[in-house]
Amino acid sequence: MYWNITVIRAGCFVLLLLQQVLPAIWLVVDNHRGLPLDELGVIIGASTLGLLFQASLYVLAPRLLSVLAALLCVLGAVELWLVATLGWPLDVNVLHALTETNAMESAELVASLPLLPLLAHTCVVVSLAVCAWPRTWQAKPEASKAAKRTAVLCVAAISALHVLDYWGASVADAVSAEAPFQADAEGPALALRGAYPTGLPWVLSDFLVARGELAQVAAQVRDYRFNVPPLEPMNHRRIYVFVIGETTRADHLGLNGYTRATTPRLNARGVVSFSRLHSVSTYTRVSVPVLLSRRPPGGGGAGFGEASIVTAFREAGLATAWISLQAPLGFHESPVSMHAQEADIRMFLNLSDYRGSGRHDDAAIPALREVLQQTEGRDLFVVIHLLGSHFQYVDRYPDAFSQFLPDRPRGRSAKLFDEQDKEYLINAYDNTVLFQDAVLDGIIDVLARQPAAESWMMYSSDHGEALFDDCRKYSGHGMASAATQNVAAVFWASPLYASRQPRKVETLRGHADALASTAMMFETLADLGGLGVPAQRPQNSLASVPLRIPHELDGIEERELKACPK
Repeated sequence: MYWNITVIRAGCFVLLLLQQVLPAIWLVVDNHRGLPLDELGVIIGASTLGLLFQASLYVLAPRLLSVLAALLCVLGAVELWLVATLGWPLDVNVLHALTETNAMESAELVASLPLLPLLAHTCVVVSLAVCAWPRTWQAKPEASKAAKRTAVLCVAAISALHVLDYWGASVADAVSAEAPFQADAEGPALALRGAYPTGLPWVLSDFLVARGELAQVAAQVRDYRFNVPPLEPMNHRRIYVFVIGETTRADHLGLNGYTRATTPRLNARGVVSFSRLHSVSTYTRVSVPVLLSRRPPGGGGAGFGEASIVTAFREAGLATAWISLQAPLGFHESPVSMHAQEADIRMFLNLSDYRGSGRHDDAAIPALREVLQQTEGRDLFVVIHLLGSHFQYVDRYPDAFSQFLPDRPRGRSAKLFDEQDKEYLINAYDNTVLFQDAVLDGIIDVLARQPAAESWMMYSSDHGEALFDDCRKYSGHGMASAATQNVAAVFWASPLYASRQPRKVETLRGHADALASTAMMFETLADLGGLGVPAQRPQNSLASVPLRIPHELDGIEERELKACPK
């Protein structure tokens, strides 16, 4: 009888362990990020080690391990939901959402969980844990020794994975130039973080480090002051919106003569499109801070020290908000989020980083409406940071926008650096531009429904994207070319703003085809908002006459013509 009870208890514990491996199995089978076989092996191997470690300790401390296994099993159900929804398990950005002091992201995360299935699963787990709970345990000494040896071997193997973590970490980016942000894990190190439950300590460590890094750089600009004088009171509201795109190139906009109708709604709006605006960098972590601040092109680092245009508008008396579809923490995200910390209202709407599927950019539209309601009666400046056209492209738009087909190969994900997938990549990319057209039109519509307000929307992508365009066979971004540097940018003004500032609007139209740099955006936004920022760089606004010659772009278009001579 005792033997039967022991077998039942051990069987219940084994069931608790088996449920823990489901997130890793789903992650490997789905393989949303297209991980190679060796990294998938790390996920399965590391997850198995975690289960073996628990099984070996169960012989020595069954009560403690019954509780631990039950907790990990409940969390494993959440992990399974995250993998199914976002393509990746728990990471620093989900932890950020859970620990935000304003609880906005936390509430949204909890509300999105399948609560009834999770509750039912928890009841089953608790029942198994109760059945696995021993009143006595009379294990033989030989079994205890074997269990100890197994536990020691598992600890040694997991420690070896810690060494693998450092070996597999990506150092491709110039970390020293952007201190103090450490590079994101890549390769086997990233796979280790996807293993469950073994990867949890690494995920928690990453989160604590990333939060500390962000706090450090945010402190550098927290007390910075431009000394912008307050704007004069008006008898109407001012609403200004700056939308930052991602990976969207100018020559794939129908507005700029592209052969496909990728911008039908913006065409109907009569927006100004800047066809020769170039980014000074092809990395988000550098290009976005240049858009937002007076950080010098190609220099300054994360420790530049000046605040962004957000602080300038706040000093002028406007309420400020930051709405982001990008992640708040990470090597590529934290240098941008440091400026988000300057805003009065912050909304991070995605639980995943750019490598996951996550929510689509149209989530920014109801968020903008919410910000307008929260700040009713006050002048307002909003930054909206989109995911735009970031790879995987098919993750960036709903199925209804799959207009250009085929946009994905059968049975697998498209590969960004495989020229055989060029047709899929271009079609899917153009679908992202078509969807972004709808998103920007939706933002304009929100502003247009405030007829008594003086409003505008300025949009600029941070950089572009190569799609095997020429003899160089570039794909993605990170390299210098017209495809990666000539970015999409548009401007829309409300009738009230256009009537009050006709010279500025007409000057912007006159500069639509002028060679310009994203390093001009700080002064452009300040000029359009009427801010008197001290020490302005002369003629650096797209609304100024004459317009500064962007020497940081000297020869950029000529070099492109010579890149692939016929």
